[in-house]
Amino acid sequence: MNRRATLLCLSALVLVACSKPRPPTLTPRSAQVSGISPTGVELSVELGAHNPNGFPLRCSQVTSTFELQDGTALGTASSSEPFTIPADGDAILHAKLQVRFSSASALAPYALAAKPVPYRLRGSARVGGEQLNVDVPFTLDGVLTPEQVIAAGLHGAANLLQPR
Repeated sequence: MNRRATLLCLSALVLVACSKPRPPTLTPRSAQVSGISPTGVELSVELGAHNPNGFPLRCSQVTSTFELQDGTALGTASSSEPFTIPADGDAILHAKLQVRFSSASALAPYALAAKPVPYRLRGSARVGGEQLNVDVPFTLDGVLTPEQVIAAGLHGAANLLQPR
């Protein structure tokens, strides 16, 4: 009987040790505009991360696309600051994203309206270990103030109107 119980325990340990890793989850918390210019916007992004696995995970990169309310993509950004999510635990990921505008002139009509402009940040965080990494998606909504839009849109439009 003792041998059978030992084999059963060893089998259970092997099954647990070989179990498939479960995907982490990201919960968008906030995006703050920390700087804006005619060439782009700097965002401080905060994501809540949960690791359901018995081993720590590393986040090696956060990438995103910055879009206006109408779906117009203004630019992309990435941050490669590494973060660790503890085993069976939670962490807050902080990423600084420098979005370089691919179309700053798209902000000009919003600047003239002098109203807040909703935006959406669509992105993903590369999370994993030494051998396996997955891109965990997230979406975060925010609002550019009229002052921020004017700072980017009108200056950007003025640069487009200057003779070359």
